[in-house]
This record gives sequence, C-alpha cells and structure tokens, in this order.
Amino acid sequence: MSDIAADLSSTTAVIIDRIGVELVTPAADWDRAVWEQLREGGFATVAISESSGGGGGDLADALAVVAAAAAHGALTPLIEHGVLAAWVASSAGHTLTSGVAVVGVAAAGEVRVTAQHRLDGTVTGIPFAADADTLVIVLCPETDAGPSTVVVVSTAGPGITVSRGTDLTGVSLADVTFEDAAIAFHGDSALTLDEVVRRGALAYAAALAGAARAVHDRTLRHASERLQFGRPLAEFQAVQQRLAQQAALTTMNEIAVDAAASGSSDAAAAAKVVTAIAAYPIAAAAHQIHGAIGTTSEHALGRFTTALWSWRDRHGSESFWAEELARRVLEDGVDVWDLVVDSTYTETNRRQL
Repeated sequence: MSDIAADLSSTTAVIIDRIGVELVTPAADWDRAVWEQLREGGFATVAISESSGGGGGDLADALAVVAAAAAHGALTPLIEHGVLAAWVASSAGHTLTSGVAVVGVAAAGEVRVTAQHRLDGTVTGIPFAADADTLVIVLCPETDAGPSTVVVVSTAGPGITVSRGTDLTGVSLADVTFEDAAIAFHGDSALTLDEVVRRGALAYAAALAGAARAVHDRTLRHASERLQFGRPLAEFQAVQQRLAQQAALTTMNEIAVDAAASGSSDAAAAAKVVTAIAAYPIAAAAHQIHGAIGTTSEHALGRFTTALWSWRDRHGSESFWAEELARRVLEDGVDVWDLVVDSTYTETNRRQL
C-alpha cells in the first residue's frame, strides 16, 4: 500500500470513529452520516479523474478507503457510487452530481432503449437501489468483448419499480424494472462487460478483506479476554490453532487485494477467489470462539460476518472467477506458473480496472 493509500485508510477510519456506527445486525438503515462526510471530503470518488469531478487518485486509493470503511463496519455505497457508477458514467463523458448513484449491469437483451428513447427491461440484484437517486445502467452488446452503452436514469421519474429486499447486513438489494422509463443520459463507452464486473469484483474483494480483518481482530480480543476454566480462551491449544488459521487467511486476503490493485485483470480475479473462499472459515472460526453471544443482533460481530456472507458473491462468486482463471490457462495458453507469480505481464496485457 502506498503512503497516500495508507493516509486515506487511516483518515477514513478516523472519520467513521468520530461519527460513530451502530453495529447491530441487521442494520435498521445504512450509515448516511458517514457517507455524507466521506463524500464531502472527496473520499467517495477519490479514483475518479478531476475533470469528472473526482479526486484524481488511482484504484488503489479507492480500495484503501473501501477496506477501511468495511473494517470499521460502515455500510455505505462507496463501491456502488464512487468505484463503479461515477467511473462508468465518466467513461461515457457524463459527470454525476448530487445524490447516490448505483450501477446495474444488463446482459444483452435484458434491458433495451426503445425507438422513443425510453428504457424497458429488468436488472436484478442491485445493492442500495432502493436508496439511490440515480441508476447508471451498463447495456452490454451481443458480444461481451465489445464496447457498451451507458444509460443514466433518475429514480424519481415514472416507469421505474424497485423491489424491496435486503441482504444479510440490512442494506437494500433490489431488482429494478423499467417500463417506458425516461432517460437522463445515453452514451457509448469503451468499457466492456468484463472490465466493469472485474472492477466490481476487486472492490468487493477489498471490502471482504477489510471485514475479515475486523472479524479476526475482534475474535482475538475476545479470546484474550474471555475466561474459561480459569484461563483465557486464547491459552487453549485448539483455540490458538483456529486463531492462527484465521490470521493466515486474513493476511492472505490483504496480500491478494494489494497485488491486484495495480490493474492486472488476472490478479483481480484471484483476489476475489481468495477473499470469497476465506469468508466462510473466517466467519465460522469467529462464531465458534465467541459462542452464543456472537449470534445476538446486538453484538458487533454480526455486522462483519453477515458482510462476509453477503459480499462473497457480489460481481461473481469464487467459482465464477476460478473458472475464469482456468479458462485463461486452458483456452488462452497462459502458463500456470506464470499466472501464479505474475511474471510475464507487460503494460500491453494489463487492463486498467
């Protein structure tokens, strides 16, 4: 992590600690006050170019903010708005202004622009959709490798139906249906479906890494303080083994995300595989060591373990990305060892996520 990214991470932590987050599960509402402070301070769009209203930083800077927010339990649309929506909109020459924007990715034929310049179709599973002011929809071409079309729609307009569902953390996770919906902006983008999904996957890998760090730190503290049979839980060999395994997985998450922040598309896929696979054993060890108290809605642990369970499938599960890496070996002729050590990449075969 660069010095700038480290500073962004520590400052994000200070902002969240100063405002405070109610760590109950599921959350009654997302952390709006934290979001407003992060947005006003430029943290939400730190990786967007200055010409598009952002901070002019790089993706690694944004990932540092995302991981820090996740590690401190703040539920905000950092990924949906800043890492994805603003980035996608700017790729088509559009700048987002006020409010919360989220991204929906529509496969070919799922959503279409009509001859009357209106929007029809359905996009499923959009986080924070029920709380968004703007929807940025990526319409993918018939071939996934081709350029996409970006459509921006205001949720205040007619013809938009947002389902009322949540994920395990309590955050809105909704399907959005368009029926002759008005379009605020419509433009072409050089981004492909693969680039959008990979960036989202890497952002959620960073969030998973942050949440995993919080789970481990809280579990280690509980095991050190909780007495059983006259001594701390952390002094029992079986508990020490679980803590050591949890620590190793947590560190592995962070290394994988840091390695992917430079822009390698394969490293981004690997980071999502690593963090998604680690989510279950990290959460399981935490709940086993905490015991019954960790399952109560008032206990802070649930905020982080439900995040691990909810985020592991966002923008592709570990199976999806593992298969993508396998395809690179079997179909593209990439040597497995070169893929593991990232030794053959040049600037021409790196993608800017």
